[in-house]
Parts: sequence; structure tokens; C-alpha cells
Amino acid sequence: MAYALMSKAEYALLPIETENWRQLTEADGQSEVAFIDGGNSAIIQAPTAELHKIRTAIAVIKDNKLASIERKEGFLLAKATVENGKAKYTAELLESNLDLKAISSEATGTENPLAKVTNEARRMCEIAAAKEALKMLNGRGVIVLDGTLETFSESERKALNELTEAAAAKNAIVGAVAKTCSLLADTSESLISAAEKLGGGKEGYIIVAKGKSEKHKATVAIARLNRFSQHSFRIEAADEEQLAKLAASLKRQSNDIAFPGYPYGLVMADEFARISNSEAALQKAKTMATAKGHIRQLLTEARALNAHSILDRL
Repeated sequence: MAYALMSKAEYALLPIETENWRQLTEADGQSEVAFIDGGNSAIIQAPTAELHKIRTAIAVIKDNKLASIERKEGFLLAKATVENGKAKYTAELLESNLDLKAISSEATGTENPLAKVTNEARRMCEIAAAKEALKMLNGRGVIVLDGTLETFSESERKALNELTEAAAAKNAIVGAVAKTCSLLADTSESLISAAEKLGGGKEGYIIVAKGKSEKHKATVAIARLNRFSQHSFRIEAADEEQLAKLAASLKRQSNDIAFPGYPYGLVMADEFARISNSEAALQKAKTMATAKGHIRQLLTEARALNAHSILDRL
């Protein structure tokens, strides 16, 4: 009998066995689903600060058809300041129609604290986009975030709790789908592999853990959303009832021939949120040509990190 290799102090673990595999039907699925994703790419990187292009996208699916796409974008400045010999890291939006209050972090024990505060800021923007997406649903719909429902800061926990409460007021649910899953089973195999063996190639899911801590109040499952799919995914919702509705709703969206088993709405959200390398390079060239004030100073400080890239081009 296998279990997910997760902290027993933070999760109630369920055995990965055939009796716990649940079949998927579309009967409990919701016809309105809003998928949210975010993307960012560094434009300037220096030891003291980073400037990123950041974007969020909402893809709304109604009756299995793409109903609307909404995209917001801007620039995110993450910077370090030193007070009393201690570094503090903050992130704020510049020239943006995104929704984010300035956030800060001490980033204790983090190899790249600027990356940490940037990722937190992007996640906060994604949650803000999810709140906007609620307004696009008529009720009893589903909000799907890219990734998981685990939170890593107090501000993120507060924002996600507010989203969950707002969704409950509209009889909607909040879930998540992770593109990748690096979790292991205690049998020394991947958690995805351990779960897939039980389904026999059929659509379904198995609950592997239930969060007990405030930072991750979610029921975690591994799901195969299309019988022709070669992939299974980690999905999450608040409880078993909501997870069943989430899984059924995702099944309805996972029939695209280009990537069977992955929700079409997340494909679209990823496409519209993604910042390609070519777009980032073009934006960097524009920024270098027009930078003023502290952004120009940041370009000067970036020389402390760019020698390696210059050598790579020689």
C-alpha cells in the first residue's frame, strides 16, 4: 500500500489503492468555468532589483465554448533595501492595469529572494484576476487557478481566503490544476505513476491527501481527465464534494485533440498569459532605449551580473 510522500504533520494521507479510485462523470460538472494563469519574464536583473514584464489571463468557457478572454499586464519592480543590516525585499507594479498592493518579504533562507517576492506578486495578481473572473460567471461556476492552492505568505493566504469566500457567496467553487507534479510516493516512484497504475487507463481520480494546516487547506488528488490522455495531473479543491465537481467540470474541458486530458481553458489562459523569449528581448531593447531615472540606474547595476551572458555570445 502506497502513500504520498508528504508531511504527516500537515496532511492527512490516504492510501493509494484501487478501492479509492473514483470514476469520472460529467453529471456533476459545471457549464461555466473560468481558468486563470499568469506569466512573467525578467527585463532587467541586477543584485539590488529586477524589472519584470508581468501578465495575467482569464479564459472563460461556457457550454464547452470559449466565451471570452481577458488579459491584463504591466511591469513589476522587485527591489532590495537594507535597514539595520538586514535586507528587505519589496515588489510593486509600474505602468500596469493589474491589481496588486505593494508586498514585502524578508525572504529568509531563500537563494534568490528577488525571485521569491516576484513569484509571490505574480500569484497575488492571479488571485486578483480570479476575483474578477467571478463577476463573469452567472453562478454555480468554477474558478480554476494554475498550480496548487498552497500558500506561502500571510498576504497570499488572506487573498486566497477572500477569493474562496467570494466564490462561496455565488455558489461557485475554487480549484487548481498543476501542470507538473514532482511529488513522490513512499514506494520510491512518482506520485503520478503510483496513482496511474490504479486507473487502468480509465478516466478518474484518487484523493491522496487532505491539508490540515492554514497554509494549504485543500483536498489533493491525482486525476486522469481523458481516457486517451497520456498524462495525469494534480488537482485540488477545498473538500471532497467540491473536488468531485471540479474533476467533472475539468473532464468536460479536456477533449481537445492537441492535448487530450488537459483542460482547454488552461491551454488558452497559458497562451495569453505567456511572455515569450522574443517578446521579452524586444521589451528589453525598448527599455534600454527609453529608460530614465531609477530604471536607467538599474541598467547600470545590471552589469554586475551580465558578464557571463556576454561571454556566451563570443
